Amino acid sequence: MVNCYSGQLKPRPVKHSLNLRIFNLFIFTLIFSLGFCHLLNISDLTVKGFVLQELKMQSASLAAEKVDNEQQVDALQSYYALNSRAQSLNMVKISDIEYLSTGSHVVAKK
Repeated sequence: MVNCYSGQLKPRPVKHSLNLRIFNLFIFTLIFSLGFCHLLNISDLTVKGFVLQELKMQSASLAAEKVDNEQQVDALQSYYALNSRAQSLNMVKISDIEYLSTGSHVVAKK
């Protein structure tokens, strides 16, 4: 058998193709970092959920305290409470009110 190719074999130029090992490492690193970021976000949201729940309970207790304080203010400002305090101070209750009447001929002038 005769070899028809008489020249030297030239090495094939190497194409800079995508190396699968580097690509797989990149994909693995990307998946790992995204998973880690996802876990951090879940942890942060869980903590914020607990804080929000505590703030809601605190808000409800403050609202109840506000209602109690308003009822106490209303009770202290009520007519019966003021009347009993006035009697304990020996104040006289107003019964008849008389107004001064002026004649129709009195007019204020400059």
